[in-house]
Amino acid sequence: MPAILFAIFIDLLGFGIIVPILPFLVGPYVGTVTVGGVVLDEATLGAGLFSIYSLTAFAAGPLWGRLSDRIGRRTALAATFLGAMASYILLAFSDSLLMLFVARAFSGAMAGNVGIAMAAMADLTDESNRGRAMGLIGAVFGLGFAFGPLVGGQLSGLSTAGGGSAILLPGLAAACLSLIAAVMAYYFISETISSPQETEADTAPKRAPWSTFLKTPAQLALFSMFIVTSAGQIMAFTIMPFWTKDLLFWSQEEVGNLMGAIGLCIAAIQSLATGPLFKSIGELKALVLGGTIHLIGCMVIIFATPSFLVALIAFPLLMSGMTLSFPALNSLLSQRTDRRHQGAALGLSSGISALGRVAGPLAAGFLYTKAAPAPLFYAIALTSGTLLAWSFWELRKGEA
Repeated sequence: MPAILFAIFIDLLGFGIIVPILPFLVGPYVGTVTVGGVVLDEATLGAGLFSIYSLTAFAAGPLWGRLSDRIGRRTALAATFLGAMASYILLAFSDSLLMLFVARAFSGAMAGNVGIAMAAMADLTDESNRGRAMGLIGAVFGLGFAFGPLVGGQLSGLSTAGGGSAILLPGLAAACLSLIAAVMAYYFISETISSPQETEADTAPKRAPWSTFLKTPAQLALFSMFIVTSAGQIMAFTIMPFWTKDLLFWSQEEVGNLMGAIGLCIAAIQSLATGPLFKSIGELKALVLGGTIHLIGCMVIIFATPSFLVALIAFPLLMSGMTLSFPALNSLLSQRTDRRHQGAALGLSSGISALGRVAGPLAAGFLYTKAAPAPLFYAIALTSGTLLAWSFWELRKGEA
């Protein structure tokens, strides 16, 4: 288990290096792209870079999950890391808007490592401690987002100071980290499936079609929550650099510092609070708590005057609140899924979550304006309201 978590951390550290820089890469191309006669602004182009990544992650996530059921978690995990390395190299040397989008699309197609890691953790745990295991993966996410943006902001400054593009050094650093993760995955992670080939040989009972997980209204509602929560989180995440740049006049280094602080909050919550919280109150009540925290963050942004203090309070609340949702939802899904189909189910959840990360940034780009940012945050608040309604419905159903 520690080797899986460390490999994921190394990979997410590389991913985190890239994130705060992406919105600033589209500046030179503003005014060159039109859709339906409308010239796309910086926020919309930047949101597009997030969405194209999520679109290909949606397409590839379930395939990676099923492949890991067939060939084993270790091999599939190493393959995704190698693919991520190639995508970061392409991104580092991108010199056009098209190359930026192609690199991000390829990177998204390699993002199946999250679903695979969750399936591997599900292989190693039982229902009593699965929530804690999912929380540990969330903590690794937080650490990656804590240290990655901090490193990325500094590397970007060094890259531009040396006459290179803002993405050159961060992209190469991320590629090196993904290579390290691939080597670790292949040589230091033990296979968690006893006989991966068995799944391929005995297809009738062991290879359930994806529709198996989406047959009942309850299943559809559960999977829809992955879309809702990922949309709510990514909308805030996407627009944060633009909100801070437009209203507080921050640089990408300052944005990276804020993302680092948020990452530390997320890591602390996931590593220290998630497991005990799930055991004491259960996943559904934890979802209620997370949705409430997220909603409070939205209200702070909407009703308070933009300032450093507001950014320091509201965005950590926004990101940390929804952070509780992913381990809780994955824990619930894992508990309701046959152990033989963990990879397929969690790969599907990873892919379906990407639907929210496709629609969310696009909605954020179109709804956000410097003069009137409030409508976007009302839309973000709607996602936490939907999560709260579903959680209360599930709790009431369980008590019936």
